[in-house]
Amino acid sequence: MLQAIDLSLRVGAKTLLDGVTLTLRPGEVLAVAGPNGAGKSSLLRAISGELAPFAGQVTMNGRLLAEWPPQQAALLRGVLPQSAGLAFRFTVRDVALMGRSPQRKTHSAARNRAIAEHALAMTDTGHLAERIYTTLSGGERQRVQLARVLAQIWEPQDPLHRYLLLDEPTSALDLAHQHAVLAIARRFADEQHAGVLAVLHDLNLAALYADRIALLHQGRLAAIGTPAQTLNSELIRQVFAYPVSISRHPQNPDAPLVIPRRQVAPGVQEQ
Repeated sequence: MLQAIDLSLRVGAKTLLDGVTLTLRPGEVLAVAGPNGAGKSSLLRAISGELAPFAGQVTMNGRLLAEWPPQQAALLRGVLPQSAGLAFRFTVRDVALMGRSPQRKTHSAARNRAIAEHALAMTDTGHLAERIYTTLSGGERQRVQLARVLAQIWEPQDPLHRYLLLDEPTSALDLAHQHAVLAIARRFADEQHAGVLAVLHDLNLAALYADRIALLHQGRLAAIGTPAQTLNSELIRQVFAYPVSISRHPQNPDAPLVIPRRQVAPGVQEQ
């Protein structure tokens, strides 16, 4: 398991996280949602080890995250940030191969290249392999970066579990590729028994693909549970300060469907 235990995070006098405890289980997709500034990306960065907590701790597979050697941790935990700045004229294939850096001394070049190609195919970017990365659209870059992260943690590390951490992976994608990326995350959790944590803004996407949803509000954990447990109109109104209605998805009765209520702008008289 990947666990945050009573995690607090501060930057100067500002508290970004306040006593957050949650567990990412092997084989599950855990969505983290909440309004802007709730602490979602800060939580992911703390769980990934990028930010050191002010208080509390993070453990991975029963061991403090800080105690894992970087090389071994890289085989177990892959992180897709919101944006990955890359200004060099690398090909898409080269970017995917960057994910294989931890394995360059232990695997052949042919093996690493084959895995990078598989990851590109999985993210529907194999046809872009010879393209220069900087010429791609924002959505194409996001999918190539996902291929890089998948290539990094591609192989099982039995008996240790792997974890995929995604920070707003659908933000630059069109409708079809939003679902494609989350379907990949779902498949990776199901088939590889890996834990997947995804920061998402779209509650309906979270309901369709996640086993559990954690709602953050002002740096605190407001709720965590199945989509049916967390996506209720009163809780969403409290967390997001906006009224919604809850229905059932017409194609997936087990998934709540969040319907925002129409709001009239101040000073505008509704016809």
